[in-house]
Amino acid sequence: MKFAVRLGILGGVFIAMFSVIGLRLWFVQVAEGPAIAEAAEEQTWLSKTSHGSRGNIYDRNGDLLVTSRLVPAVFVDRTFVQPDQKPELIQKLSSILSIDPAELDEMYEDAGINGRFEVTTVNNDLAFQISEQLSSLPGVEVVTVPERVYLSGDTLAHVIGHLGLPNDADLEERPDLDPTQRIGKLGVEKFYDEYLQGVSGTQEYRVRRGQIIDERPQSDPQPGNSIVLTLDLDLQQLVELALEQGIALSNEVKEADKEAGEDVFSVTERAAAVVIDPNTFEILALASYPDFDPQLFVTGIDGDTFSALNESFAFNNLAVSGLYPPASTFKAITYAAYLEENLPLPDADFVREGSEVNCDGELVFPLNDGSAEVKRDWYYPASLDWLGLSGALEKSCNKFFWSVGLGAWEERETIGDTVIQDWAKSLGYGSETGIDLANEASGIVPTPELFEEWAEYQRENPDEPPRLDPSRLNPELASPFFGGDLMDFAIGQGAFVATPLQAAVSYAVLANGGTVMEPRVVDRILASDGSMVEDVESPVVGQIDLSAETRASLLRDLNAVVTTGTAQAAFEEFGEGIELVGGKTGTGQTSATRDNHAWFVGVAPVDNPQYIVAVVIEEGGSGGRIAAPVARHILQYLMGNEPTAITAGDPTD
Repeated sequence: MKFAVRLGILGGVFIAMFSVIGLRLWFVQVAEGPAIAEAAEEQTWLSKTSHGSRGNIYDRNGDLLVTSRLVPAVFVDRTFVQPDQKPELIQKLSSILSIDPAELDEMYEDAGINGRFEVTTVNNDLAFQISEQLSSLPGVEVVTVPERVYLSGDTLAHVIGHLGLPNDADLEERPDLDPTQRIGKLGVEKFYDEYLQGVSGTQEYRVRRGQIIDERPQSDPQPGNSIVLTLDLDLQQLVELALEQGIALSNEVKEADKEAGEDVFSVTERAAAVVIDPNTFEILALASYPDFDPQLFVTGIDGDTFSALNESFAFNNLAVSGLYPPASTFKAITYAAYLEENLPLPDADFVREGSEVNCDGELVFPLNDGSAEVKRDWYYPASLDWLGLSGALEKSCNKFFWSVGLGAWEERETIGDTVIQDWAKSLGYGSETGIDLANEASGIVPTPELFEEWAEYQRENPDEPPRLDPSRLNPELASPFFGGDLMDFAIGQGAFVATPLQAAVSYAVLANGGTVMEPRVVDRILASDGSMVEDVESPVVGQIDLSAETRASLLRDLNAVVTTGTAQAAFEEFGEGIELVGGKTGTGQTSATRDNHAWFVGVAPVDNPQYIVAVVIEEGGSGGRIAAPVARHILQYLMGNEPTAITAGDPTD
């Protein structure tokens, strides 16, 4: 091929290449130019957010418990900070605010390019001082922001909760959250966070060389909805103080017991109480001690304070998450099951006429291997003589209720092996009640099926902490669940654990005639103008068959407990209306190296129940001695009497 031809071909190739490039340039500049320019213009628009204030929280009487106020806050907007200005800005601002420069630098970097972040809130004097120096603080602005104010302090802390910045789990669950905005972390602040959160306002603007060159109309922030609780502030304060006094009483009694040479294993430090309306399932008071001040979290709690509170279990709402054997308070449930299911007592020499038990303080019954097990009552070696169901509840005779469990065990092939457990579950034990608070515990109702699951897990995971004694894993056994387990369950012991709320709910169901509802702490949700957003109601979730005769008999016998039974000493100074008050003491045994838990669950008035009061003093000792006086103090207030001093009752079960 001649040189001229080759040169011509090469020239044609170059012409084609340049034609393609030229065509592409024309397409970009002319055909797509406006779209690209529009996109570029849109990218120059920046926005900043102003958070709406959270809604208020009121008690049932309209008393304001939590609100928000506007306070000055220092923000830094990196859009207006040139790279060479950063070092001087960090040093100067950290000096003014008394913040570690390294901490401020970390906040700056975490915000990202063009990021805007809140450094801290300040008082009015410091806000004015910073405002005077803004010309030398590029990117710094002082704006007013809503800040949470907990007017009731540590009262109602576990119901109200507190705020905190969202963590990774929060952001994963709710991707729309602003990671710089505090959200509810406990209590109704958490459960109703999406109602309480205000609507954020936005301001959009364009910036060139650190200066705003254009703005769009801004949207103003809107306040969140408000919440009205079912709880009564005055009652709540009385209940919380009563728990503190009950703890002090327990420790006084323990000191005296130690001096007398009795075994004492711990200092009493924790307690919980619930007051519920059995007709509506509204929570009127719910307390857990120790508690905390939610105000500590508003601007960020320091590590040492948080650790100290955490180690004391101050953040644990023991009323809904504390698990304890309900002990003799559960006898009211066994009582109802015994009557409604016509449960048999064993054919034994300590039972006469099929309805009375010799409450002599000791029960001996044979085991499968031919040996005998001996159970001794709380009053052993004393005797309560022969008692029927009513007297056994009044005097808290374990032997009678053990006998109910033993009789049910012996006839399990006829009546079923979980009759009493089924009653417990139908009354709310062993599952969450559905209260509108987070972190509720389910508790444990021991059944043969559950024990078999535990045994299987234990065999497959021998290195894990055991739930059952190794002797129960013998494959030759028909079941790892024994008759003694059912007997213990019948008196609220063994592997059985429940929350104070579950105990209160169970008594509420028995008191109202069998209707099971979800308890709640919020009555209604209001818009910022006071109009109704939602009327929160407790749904009916179950109905048990409870005859009017059984209900009336139980309420009558619960009254006998406080007038002539195990709580008589604690209620001696109750005053007017004692004939309308009932309840049951309980002493929850845990281990050989821990003190007993003191229980009392009360009901009033017994002719038309309006209040259920459940009290637990953790490792407080005897129910009749410690918990009953605390509950009596609360019931006096509810019944219109002047509450008398909380002093020790008798050391009864």
